[in-house]
Amino acid sequence: MNEIAKVISGCFLVVALASPALAHHSAAAYDTQKEVRLTGTITQYRFGNPHVYMILQVKKADGSTNSVEVEAGAASVLNPLGFKKDALAAGDVVTVVGNPGRDNPDKFVLGKDLYKQDGSYIPLNIASRSIYTSNSNETASISWRHEKLAHHRKRQGCHGRQQ
Repeated sequence: MNEIAKVISGCFLVVALASPALAHHSAAAYDTQKEVRLTGTITQYRFGNPHVYMILQVKKADGSTNSVEVEAGAASVLNPLGFKKDALAAGDVVTVVGNPGRDNPDKFVLGKDLYKQDGSYIPLNIASRSIYTSNSNETASISWRHEKLAHHRKRQGCHGRQQ
């Protein structure tokens, strides 16, 4: 097989293997044109990959309660943004801002921002407000690293050689 055919085959293989991962990380199950704000008590919490999950027990207007599953970003992405494993625990009362599920808006939310009772803020997603509004050196450093990585990948191309 000649060199060009190997490179093209390698590129197709990378795309084919990456497609399931990209499909998994889609926000298509959530209505990103709508935003909800929920206040409730965390009953379950899991900090890990591929996503951080929590269940909130939310009191509805009629006095009944509802369990809402909040999906956040990956722990590996959120950790450098300030969301640490011990930042939350079952029993904490929090307010979550996010996008409701398309099929079950009362049951599922894609979390963006979380506020604790003490007023502290935790980003739940790469689309969180802190990514765009913070002037901290840490956020600037993260942005710089993402830009540097994107530039590096663009220069390397599909086959890992400089273009």
